[in-house]
Amino acid sequence: MNELYPIKFKSVLKDRIWGGNKLKSLFGKEGKCTTCGESWELSAVQGDISVVSNGFLKGNNLEEVIEVYMGDIVGDSVYERFGIEFPLLIKFIDAADDLSIQVHPDDELAKKRHNSFGKTEMWVVIQAEKGAKLISGFSKKVSKKNT
Repeated sequence: MNELYPIKFKSVLKDRIWGGNKLKSLFGKEGKCTTCGESWELSAVQGDISVVSNGFLKGNNLEEVIEVYMGDIVGDSVYERFGIEFPLLIKFIDAADDLSIQVHPDDELAKKRHNSFGKTEMWVVIQAEKGAKLISGFSKKVSKKNT
């Protein structure tokens, strides 16, 4: 087995109605995308599994790499828990307009309804226009009775 090295993956660009052009103009992302709202940098989402773009692993997808290198690439505890199913989706977002309202299920509900993991998020804002806002949560208590 060959020695691991810093692996790079091909970006997957996603058109979104709220997307813009900064992923291409500022980050040099290439692809068939007119309103590029997202650039998926590392993904195990079926249909969009990341593919290696460099070195001797070039052309292999993320699942194939994990299957061969197991805990050496993701850590033993992550491999023991998730196997070849990488548990993160890492992406850049360019929101030129308001994003849609999003609700993310926990692991239990996501498994039941979508046979997937739940979704928690972490954001790092690396650039924003003057007056931009990031809104999280509700301004008042929400229940089935008052919706």
